Amino acid sequence: MLLSGDARGSIMRPSIRSASRAGACAAAILIPLAAFAAEKLERPPSFDAGRLPQIKATGENYVIATPVGSDGFLRKYLIKTPYGDLPAHGDAMARMRLGELAALHELEKLSQSEAFGKRLVEAGLSPLKYTGQLITNPGETISNTFSGIGQRLSQFGSGVANFGKSTGDTDNPIAGMLGVSQQKRELAARLGVDPYTDFQALNEKMTRLSEAGASGGLTVSAAFMVIPGVGGAIVSGVASGSNLSNLARDYSAAQLLDLNRQKLADMSVEPGIADALLANRSYTPLDVAAMLVALESMADVEGRTGFIARATSVSDRDRAYFMRRQAELLAAHHTKTGALVRFVWVGDFPFNEVRTGGVVGVWPVDALSWTDGTSRLWQDLTARLKQRGRPRMELRITGQATSLARQRFKALGWGLVENARL
Repeated sequence: MLLSGDARGSIMRPSIRSASRAGACAAAILIPLAAFAAEKLERPPSFDAGRLPQIKATGENYVIATPVGSDGFLRKYLIKTPYGDLPAHGDAMARMRLGELAALHELEKLSQSEAFGKRLVEAGLSPLKYTGQLITNPGETISNTFSGIGQRLSQFGSGVANFGKSTGDTDNPIAGMLGVSQQKRELAARLGVDPYTDFQALNEKMTRLSEAGASGGLTVSAAFMVIPGVGGAIVSGVASGSNLSNLARDYSAAQLLDLNRQKLADMSVEPGIADALLANRSYTPLDVAAMLVALESMADVEGRTGFIARATSVSDRDRAYFMRRQAELLAAHHTKTGALVRFVWVGDFPFNEVRTGGVVGVWPVDALSWTDGTSRLWQDLTARLKQRGRPRMELRITGQATSLARQRFKALGWGLVENARL
């Protein structure tokens, strides 16, 4: 794992102590940990999908398979849909996927409505012949869709400059000039979803409808008005009207890449690490923006570049979304308390030193249990932190722990805060 210098600051270096004190410290650590050699362990619990908080087990186009398993830290969902099975690792990702499915259901209602078909016909398009490919019509209907030509030209310039460099579903520069990308981003912002989603069915539906809108002069607002009851944002991972939603709507993928690159430079991230993050396709461009906006709000917290360096090493979507959520949780916690001083790295795991001298971990964990893996990990983390003279340790999680996990954390000297939300 790559770590920048400030991530390996004084907090990461063992304190200089006399040999006698070091020996006493080691003994104090090893004796209680030895008591855990034959400790009681548990299997990760399973859950009834219908009884999980903020999770709707069934919807118009999905059913969550039950029971929902877990791995000691996160719940592991399997969402059955007409578009194929969608796995989701953790409550946060499950809620994001359910929001996307709700958005897709509304788009299908829209595209199949008589009123929408009528509007396409009025625009000179045939709904029966429409296949989802870019509809090229050099006539007046396309020219009428251009608004804010300076913004379009700016987006086109960024698209050409960053062609092949952007992460996720990169906007095609030419399509952006025709208004397709702008329409899609407006559609996603209205729905409250990421316009660069990796959920293929939703991505394709938004692309098809936005192409129809750009070619036929059918605005997003007009499209939603044709169905009674459809017009507000659907609750999802990108709240409509938020700063993140505005970024998603107003900036193309290429422009987001430029914006993200500038934020990384402003945080003094090494160019090699910055390039690695921007090129990591486990994140969407909006994921990276969300993560950097969160870290940017923690300007007085040392070692942010270490968190960014760790984020570059992620190689799958689940962990990328976890890193994004962790950054957002840390920013929310620091905004509320002002307690964080610097990042503390214990192996690959991020904690934060607080102003009182202890350390806190703020993690998006929804189902903490005391498995063999949890036991081994936490004994190791505890030993390392105590060797560094950090006797006050706290873990804040977004979900709940089992009774056994609570007991073991307390025995190891940890404070455990459950249901810690944004």
